[in-house]
Amino acid sequence: MLIDRYLIREIGASFAAIAIILTVVFLAYSMTRFLTDAAGGLLSAAEVAQLTFYKSVIALEVLLPLAFYFGLVVGLGRLNQHSELTAMRASGIRDARINRPLLACAALLAASVAALSLGVRPWAYGEMYALKERAEAASELDRIKPQRFYYYEGSERTVYAQDIRDDGRELLGVFIRTGSDDGIEIITAPRGSLEAFVTPRRHRLLLADASIHKTGPDIADFYGRFDNLTLTIAAGNTVEDEYHRKAATSAALVDARAPDERAELQWRLSTPVSSLLLACAALAMTDHRPRRGRYARLPLAVAIYAVYYNLLGVARTWVEQQVVASLWWAPLGFAAALGMLLLVRRRRFT
Repeated sequence: MLIDRYLIREIGASFAAIAIILTVVFLAYSMTRFLTDAAGGLLSAAEVAQLTFYKSVIALEVLLPLAFYFGLVVGLGRLNQHSELTAMRASGIRDARINRPLLACAALLAASVAALSLGVRPWAYGEMYALKERAEAASELDRIKPQRFYYYEGSERTVYAQDIRDDGRELLGVFIRTGSDDGIEIITAPRGSLEAFVTPRRHRLLLADASIHKTGPDIADFYGRFDNLTLTIAAGNTVEDEYHRKAATSAALVDARAPDERAELQWRLSTPVSSLLLACAALAMTDHRPRRGRYARLPLAVAIYAVYYNLLGVARTWVEQQVVASLWWAPLGFAAALGMLLLVRRRRFT
């Protein structure tokens, strides 16, 4: 009907504007965080852009319900400010009839949020974790600069290269000192080549015309020369796939027993429910007093949203810490409070 299309257009305009603003703000915030790593040489510009994209996709499960919630509050506030809601009620259109197309939009949004939370969220987290692990592993070698000493505490090893070719893998003037309780080993070579991650945990260093000198309190001095010498070096970061619960598929989490995995699955299931609850809360806050400002209910809406999502976050943390078995007490409590509010409003205006 004409009224349905009009209401959807008015609310949709507010929803779109708020969604764009929230997304831009979140993009800027996420990019700022990743640019810190880029400044330290840990990430490239392309990797920053990819990580920002994945982070924004993950955030949509929260940003879209939030935008629709405030879109309803602001949109209905504008209609009430111009007495359009009053005119509809005076024409015999009941509140339930006004809310029907808006609830249909809320249900469609909840279905979209469910798809994002249950399917897109683990995919985006998986891509983000894989990209960050590859970047961290690669940066271990990319950060090595010529004419600097690098000390690796775990192996008590100091590495120095006089020069590094443009590809970052050809080394000139190599010096490696390894110390232990048994003594000291020094390896020098005029040139060498580095092969990164020949195994998930080790690099390979190929040295030409290498010299080795070993000395210690309990061993005789040793000196040797080798036309070719191959060393394996433990990698500080690995490229092995690690398990991350946030990247696990929703189907894999169904039979999970770990508290953090159960909390993750319950969170994914709660996002579409929260979308519907917030939409109902926005409709319940519709001001019946004519000519009130469009932002009159906004402070109350912000307070309600903050309380609800803080409670939901606390519930999720309690599930992870095994304080409670389920986080559903937060949505159920919010729904009960919302039902009581609707009952009071119905009695007041009938």
